[in-house]
Amino acid sequence: MDNRLERFVKSTNLTGLGSSPGLVPEKEEKIHDILMVKPKNGFWTVGKLNGKSKDSPEAINSRLFVGNLPAAGVPLSKFTEAFAKYGTVLDASLHNRFGFIQYDCAEVARRASEEMCGFLLEGSRIDVNVASERRKKRNPGEILESVRKIPRKQVSDALIIICNRDIRSYSDAIIHRLKELTIVCDSFFWTENMPLHQIISDITKDGVLYAVVLTEASAADKTINIHVLQGKNPKDFRDVPLNDGFDLLERDFKKAQAARSQVPGYL
Repeated sequence: MDNRLERFVKSTNLTGLGSSPGLVPEKEEKIHDILMVKPKNGFWTVGKLNGKSKDSPEAINSRLFVGNLPAAGVPLSKFTEAFAKYGTVLDASLHNRFGFIQYDCAEVARRASEEMCGFLLEGSRIDVNVASERRKKRNPGEILESVRKIPRKQVSDALIIICNRDIRSYSDAIIHRLKELTIVCDSFFWTENMPLHQIISDITKDGVLYAVVLTEASAADKTINIHVLQGKNPKDFRDVPLNDGFDLLERDFKKAQAARSQVPGYL
């Protein structure tokens, strides 16, 4: 391990950047200079990648692609710390809503990809794959199955169903607003071969509180379609103006949280 990284790990145990005086940079973008061990002249000089090119099969198999990062962004320090519990992180980078984690061996990368996929990071459930493997396009059934495997206290509050890829910026803005309301969201792109009614029925059984359906017309009119799935009287609200829709969700979510707090054993 690089001496600077070793000193950092010993002094903080990776529990927080603020506990390492003299090593913590004032600006977030300089964190690579403290935490990371960059390859020299394109070659790694540490761990199991010692002498290997950063583009070698060994290095690529030890690298993770991390997608579906929060629309509002995530600090590089927090991004790195989330993965450091599995092994030595040699490098990390963020690019809008995706990023990369470089470990020093493929075994560690494989384990991290399996255990971190679906992890809730800053309000967004991330998608993690070994970079050398072609990303598989998940269908709704696989998404719902991944939700079922999450411990009950981490199940999403809302599923955002996006009906057109051209409205991604609109959906990102809505997800960001729901995050401010502390509503945890999952999202995926709907296509015509996916029975929408079946998706909504399945997530209702899983305990998801809301389905939010966004269409091209929604983005043009600045509206939102809300399906309230739980409670004595589930309701659908179509073409609701944005501010009214957020107010509705905020009020209903507070009621849902109050009801949850009365359930024994619910965290």
